[in-house]
Amino acid sequence: MRKVKTDNSDLIEYVNTVKELKNHIPIEEYRNEYRKLRSDDIPLVKAQKFKSAHTELRRLEKKRESLIEYFIDELNPISSSKANTSARSTGNLDLFNERVLYRKAISDKSDEEIVALVIKQRTEAAVEFQRSIEQSLEQLSRISSEFEPSNQKRRKMSL
Repeated sequence: MRKVKTDNSDLIEYVNTVKELKNHIPIEEYRNEYRKLRSDDIPLVKAQKFKSAHTELRRLEKKRESLIEYFIDELNPISSSKANTSARSTGNLDLFNERVLYRKAISDKSDEEIVALVIKQRTEAAVEFQRSIEQSLEQLSRISSEFEPSNQKRRKMSL
């Protein structure tokens, strides 16, 4: 099993980015308008001004896409380093191709589904980690209680 990220700053960043994008025109509308400006007999300066006016929109969209790509990689059960190492060392591309198939299957999902899967995976990992901590504490408590009587005997002997 791959290591699951326990810091959720990237999810928070994604949510904030999506909220900020709602303050702008939709990216598709921007792209259509820009294509129209570029293809018509409109001076290039006008298209450049339109592009400059929407710099923040493009930056936010690029950031959103980047975070989604990161989430897709996180959800893929086969790490890129494992797939690349396997391909280099054995010459066998099966693991590499399997990774590509997983990536394609995950990429076909909507952004909301991808984020929901990341949240689910991290929640499961956190619950498992919590169980592990609780089990460790119980073990330490049992071990500690076994040592307490012998510690009391030692104290009595030293008096």
